[in-house]
Amino acid sequence: MGLNDFITSAPTVNFSLWWRHVMLSEHPQTHVLLYVCVLWRIWKSRNKVVFEHLQPHAQSLARQCFFHVREVSSSLPPAPAPPRHPPSSRLLSWVPPPDDFLKINFDAAVRVSGCSSGLVIRGADGHVALAVGFQHSGITDPYLAELLAARDAISLLVSKSLPRVIIEGDSEVVVRQLRQGDSSDSLGGPVLRDCFLLLASASVSLEFRAVPRTANRAAHRVAQKALLLSPLELCSFDFVGWLH
Repeated sequence: MGLNDFITSAPTVNFSLWWRHVMLSEHPQTHVLLYVCVLWRIWKSRNKVVFEHLQPHAQSLARQCFFHVREVSSSLPPAPAPPRHPPSSRLLSWVPPPDDFLKINFDAAVRVSGCSSGLVIRGADGHVALAVGFQHSGITDPYLAELLAARDAISLLVSKSLPRVIIEGDSEVVVRQLRQGDSSDSLGGPVLRDCFLLLASASVSLEFRAVPRTANRAAHRVAQKALLLSPLELCSFDFVGWLH
């Protein structure tokens, strides 16, 4: 179903009455954040339909809403009351791999003209062995951007013939699909199949892990920096020196 079909077939409601219901709900602040992010993404997709005559897919819109809410939520100050059983700080920060493994962290950054991937390789001593960024023009879907970053990580380990690797990212959806070998997704299927073909050509002991964003900060910083560089600068930029 295209977005235009979804919009025209959806029932209408009185917005003012609905908004009043939101504000009087038990957790208005949480609901307002969710609804504002979703409404903003719907409005942007509506403009693409009206002014650019595009047909964004409803599944793509749902993913954009999810990543937008996550991005905004991560920028908010933490709740004043700590959880009753706070998680271990070790689980919220980057953890070194075992002695005989390397760890590749991947992340993506998105803007209107495209996206970028950020990759960071570290060993058991925690030192950065390699940090590299890639750009992908025309890709603005956050889910696809994360998938491309994961593919870049797999391509890197294959090109370097790394024998024992842990690949970490903060997209649970992407990590789960890579773990399960699932390429049935209508949007990300081609990229996922690329990932599995690359892995089939390599002899590697590999594990995929989903981690909190706080444990993936280095890769995120590299992705953000790569997004701002020109293609020429990207080829010559020393990410390792800059990251330190």
